[in-house]
Amino acid sequence: MAEVKEKLEVEEQNDGSATVEVPEKDLVPDTVEEQNGFDRAKESNDSNDADADHPDDDEELRAAKRNRRRAKKDLVRKTNQEKDVRLQALQRENEEFKRRLSQLERNTKAEHVVRIDKNIEDAQTRLEYAKMKIAEATQNQDGQGMVDAQLLLQNASDEVRQLKQMRNQADQELKRPQQNNAQDPAIARRANEWVRRNSWYDSSLRDPDSKVAKKVDELMVAQGWNPTDPDYWDELDSRLQKELPHRYNDRNDDEKRNVRRPRNVVGSAGREASASYGGSNRSQFVLSPERVKAMKDAGAWENPERKAKMIKQFMAYDRANRNN
Repeated sequence: MAEVKEKLEVEEQNDGSATVEVPEKDLVPDTVEEQNGFDRAKESNDSNDADADHPDDDEELRAAKRNRRRAKKDLVRKTNQEKDVRLQALQRENEEFKRRLSQLERNTKAEHVVRIDKNIEDAQTRLEYAKMKIAEATQNQDGQGMVDAQLLLQNASDEVRQLKQMRNQADQELKRPQQNNAQDPAIARRANEWVRRNSWYDSSLRDPDSKVAKKVDELMVAQGWNPTDPDYWDELDSRLQKELPHRYNDRNDDEKRNVRRPRNVVGSAGREASASYGGSNRSQFVLSPERVKAMKDAGAWENPERKAKMIKQFMAYDRANRNN
């Protein structure tokens, strides 16, 4: 069992993924089992070099290899396009589901208002009946009948008042515009990463710089920028560097980082913020929701040593397959 030199800081996200802050020195597998896993993944990656050109190849073999490389690229492009189409279809289905749910909620609220109106009508009928009984008791000089009628009048009056309050609340709820509080997990994850990198930003907008950042963010959305795209956050940094240079210049001087460059190297299922992109001696690695679930199912999530070991194996695998 590998000895954990430094505890890995793991933070679970709302979408089921987890962000790992891990020291650079722990990115290298330190057990034979982990190294063998890395080597097997590396060999799988190196097998793709079979289609690379070689000085001893004749023209016919070179053409065949070019065709195979082109076919592989076309397959990857087609696969990505199909994934985009499926994703767009799922997004449309999700929007349609939310629209139907919203309409169902409005219909339910409208039916509730109708029921309250009927109850108010019945209560007012009982109120008028109580008034009539009071008149009869007065005319007949019926003391007991007067007491009963007054009690009936009081109950009916209280019921009408309460129902009218409910009617006003239901009417306000019905007129209130529908709000979609559900946030895209991908946007939430990228927004959290941006806030983590820019600790000066206050989500409560209690300082001028945070208000400026929020305005720039809203303007970009209005211009059609997509927050799920990594370029969105690079562009946000680029614009804020012009608007708020004091928030970026010191960081650029210390880290020698260009905000237009990507901060992360994206793997097949995780992400490492390498020191070569302006980081420190710690790297960030993102575990996908599927990997987090697998670790929990295996009972490793609550075991620090097993958790660290599995995380290192995932990182080794992603490094070996990064070029795939």
